[in-house]
Amino acid sequence: MQSSIQGSVKPLPSFASKESYTSSGVKLRSVTKRYDSLVAVENITLDIPSGSYCCLLGPSGCGKTTTLRMLAGHETVTEGKIYLGDRDVTNLPPTQRNTAMVFQNYAVRENLDKVSKTLSKL
Repeated sequence: MQSSIQGSVKPLPSFASKESYTSSGVKLRSVTKRYDSLVAVENITLDIPSGSYCCLLGPSGCGKTTTLRMLAGHETVTEGKIYLGDRDVTNLPPTQRNTAMVFQNYAVRENLDKVSKTLSKL
């Protein structure tokens, strides 16, 4: 069974170098993540060419964040391989992957909205 995550890969605008499109980028090969009997991500295979923009879309709980956490090295991979370029990084810690991850937090937006409303009254 395939994961319910849907990947969307778009090339960057024409100003990006053509060499970047031929390099390996990011590859996930049959990646699965299990927490005991719960399967969070099942058998996802994805190619993201270097120099492209990728979005993971899907409903809440489908494995988008877990996939990104595995890519960044914050979660272990139960099965499969993750490559950055031609390098297998599946078992490397986050500090050896040269990746970064930013989390979305709705609570921050609420506070920013309050600040914005307060400042607009001045």
